[in-house]
Amino acid sequence: MMRMGSPVALAMILSVCLAASGAGAAGEGASLIKDQMKTVVDPQSNLIFAVGGEVDPANGPSQTPTTDARWAQAADAAAQLKEVARTLQRRGVAIDRGLWMSDAKLLGATAAAAERAAVAKNGMDFAAAANTLGDVCTNCHARYRPQTPG
Repeated sequence: MMRMGSPVALAMILSVCLAASGAGAAGEGASLIKDQMKTVVDPQSNLIFAVGGEVDPANGPSQTPTTDARWAQAADAAAQLKEVARTLQRRGVAIDRGLWMSDAKLLGATAAAAERAAVAKNGMDFAAAANTLGDVCTNCHARYRPQTPG
């Protein structure tokens, strides 16, 4: 019978268990995050920000998009952000179980609010959700992707 009391053996067992549980290598999670930010979050959040500006009552009267297609684009963008938020919470992708998870959950909740507002064609609520989305992005990036000057 083999005795498994050594720290090296325990570390080997732990790494095999983590790999089997789908945790993957840290680089895989980082690569997925970068890909999702570039291909989904950036373009879809920019669309939400644009529509938010179009429908914000603070920008003057008649600021509601005139087409159902524009509202549908906004709702679809929000739905895509909700899906990314779920992905960012997955084991092997989440950077930590603390602030990262809080930020990812807030992204999902904000995207859900934007989606509801777009479906209802409610400019005031949609603009509020777009503003909140900007805050969510800014706060998360300040913690996990600080910008360097230059």
